[in-house]
Amino acid sequence: MGDHPRLRPGWCHCVAGTYGSWLPGDPRGFRTRGHREHVEGDYKSPPEEDYSVRHAVAREKMSGNAVVLSTAARQVVRLEVVDSLLRRDVELLAVAVAATHLHVLGRFPCGKKPTFGERGLPATSAVKDPVRHFMGQAKQWSAKRLKHEGLISAPHVWAKRGKIVRVRDRPHQLNVLRYILRHADEGAAVWSWRGSDITKKPTD
Repeated sequence: MGDHPRLRPGWCHCVAGTYGSWLPGDPRGFRTRGHREHVEGDYKSPPEEDYSVRHAVAREKMSGNAVVLSTAARQVVRLEVVDSLLRRDVELLAVAVAATHLHVLGRFPCGKKPTFGERGLPATSAVKDPVRHFMGQAKQWSAKRLKHEGLISAPHVWAKRGKIVRVRDRPHQLNVLRYILRHADEGAAVWSWRGSDITKKPTD
């Protein structure tokens, strides 16, 4: 690892799910808010303990159906997320919008304390985590655009918060980049740092 140049601070792999796509008790594993619980697992290696009852309870508490983005909706989200983050000086490498989740690989401004002033709230209300702030804005604007264009009628588009992984080094960065770009094979709307839409095929 010492042979690889160190990355500048601020590189993150951000993942956001659509509303209802990843609930507590999910057989793929799950995290609760604040990481009070962190149950490891995925499609190939689900958690050993059975959380089916908890998953069913979580589904009953939902205020609407789980959101699945259509091909047209994915394109809109891609455009809005890329535009929102670039306007906030995020150095983007890749964005992928799939049916139920969003991936972003970028370098977020470090030490910058954004405020909610542009949304009409007091300019003194600086947030503690700029990465979550910028991702939250991108999700918010994409949801507004989807509803404005009549592509979705659900009250909620995105699940709360999301997953943020700090990129450790250059090999990690390249692995994440390849992983995100491969989502095009699954019908995701994908954007690369070259500025091109490389979506390969629709799935709906």
